[in-house]
Amino acid sequence: MSKKMLAALFVCAIAVAACGSSSSAVKTPASTPSTKPASSSSTSGSSDPSSTTLQLVSTPLGKVVADSAGKVLYLYVPDGTATVSTVPAGVLALWPPVQATGVPTLGPGLTAKSSTGAQPNGQQWVLYNGHLLYGYTGDTKAGEVNGNAIGNVWYAVTAAGEPVQS
Repeated sequence: MSKKMLAALFVCAIAVAACGSSSSAVKTPASTPSTKPASSSSTSGSSDPSSTTLQLVSTPLGKVVADSAGKVLYLYVPDGTATVSTVPAGVLALWPPVQATGVPTLGPGLTAKSSTGAQPNGQQWVLYNGHLLYGYTGDTKAGEVNGNAIGNVWYAVTAAGEPVQS
């Protein structure tokens, strides 16, 4: 799927989310292959977020932050450094949050601070350098970066915790 098609899908998802609900509560998607929040095993593996590990992986964009299975993680620019997500609930099916019950373990080369932020639904979502992290369902293999720069709001994250704006 091309980046233009993905961007169009993203814009449609936001429009549907904006029209479909007046609730500001953030919900996580149901467990589906490749859309589950990242955990210690992978974004499509175990639902146990108790030992989330972040690592660096090599991609066409350079080394970026990924989950323990090598799936690239992204930040959402409108979140800024808020600890509560601003991603529309309907978009979270495409961009599932990384969850943890404690401070994530950082692999070699990761230099920024990691923590978690409590969401209105009580879940703890992972922050790296103050940015909430999300997976992307359009990345099906480790090291893929199909989500980078979609809508000019989703970016892979460098070891220092900054967006990769290629």
